Amino acid sequence: MTDPSANEGVNQQVYLKQVPEGIAGPDDFEVRSAPMPEIGPGEVLVAAHYLGVDAALRLIVRDSDEFLFRVRPGDLVRGSMAGQVIESNHSDYQVGDYVLASQGVQNYAVSNGDDLEKCDVSQAPLSAWLGGFGVSGLTAYFAITEECKPQPGQTVLVNGAAGAVGSIAGQIARLAGARVIGLTSSTEKCRWLTETLGYDVAINYKEGNLYERLAEAAPDRLDVIFDNVGGTILDESLKLIAMRGVVLLCGSTSQYAAETMTGPNNYIWLGTMRARMQGFVIFDYADRYAEARARMARWIASGDLKLAEHVVDGDVADFPRAFQQLYEGQNLGKMLVRLPAGR
Repeated sequence: MTDPSANEGVNQQVYLKQVPEGIAGPDDFEVRSAPMPEIGPGEVLVAAHYLGVDAALRLIVRDSDEFLFRVRPGDLVRGSMAGQVIESNHSDYQVGDYVLASQGVQNYAVSNGDDLEKCDVSQAPLSAWLGGFGVSGLTAYFAITEECKPQPGQTVLVNGAAGAVGSIAGQIARLAGARVIGLTSSTEKCRWLTETLGYDVAINYKEGNLYERLAEAAPDRLDVIFDNVGGTILDESLKLIAMRGVVLLCGSTSQYAAETMTGPNNYIWLGTMRARMQGFVIFDYADRYAEARARMARWIASGDLKLAEHVVDGDVADFPRAFQQLYEGQNLGKMLVRLPAGR
């Protein structure tokens, strides 16, 4: 971990050094120091308290132009921060306001306000606005309540259940009255899912025959498959989709670092069971974020919803290692880097 005091008054920034091979690690990034930025008319200066560490970053640092966004060697790494306005020439933002900003991985960012979102920390702590109360939690909320729509007594499978999105999705499915099964990568995570988050069943997909363990856990098949992983995990799940079931594709983390992406082989079960598979992007619901957060805030206050975070205390230079740890599966819930300004 870096020494925070060594970087006061300096804007540390993370750039992509080279296209990663396999899991991205510290050697694929470069930390640079820049002078503190200055604001102009209509601009604000934001000091980051937290940096979000998102698995999808690995998708856009690939050597490919197939995706909407791409980070190339020499580019500032894309990322979101939660922080506080420390200077303002903007009538809508005052010094002291807490905000979300999509300004890359750095200590300080200048914005004209177009990419900022105010954070009401009376609803949830600032860190949660990058995770369970931010895009991750909103993804889980709308995916479950508006797309999957599980009914009481139905069975929902969450792939990648201990991650930022999956940990929320399973809890919301439980609140809808569904029976929830989570797939994750360790015995410790399985115990956490059942004992802390209230999952009915948790399965370590690295142990035993995955299909057999799923079939035992879901004798009446799977009404909903909420998939964040893709690959073999999704493929084995598809064999157990129920009649007119729903398979929602929220992410494909197993494929982001793969040289060649592979799709499911067992899609024939979709036809046999008259099931549907569809993609999902949270931004389709952007005009309803406030509605979702109001409901989630009530669940948080009542103890029905827990926002899990894995916080790395450090500085901007610690972001590459935290990103590697995310892909090594070391997190429970949302992975964050807490910067000196947030401590």
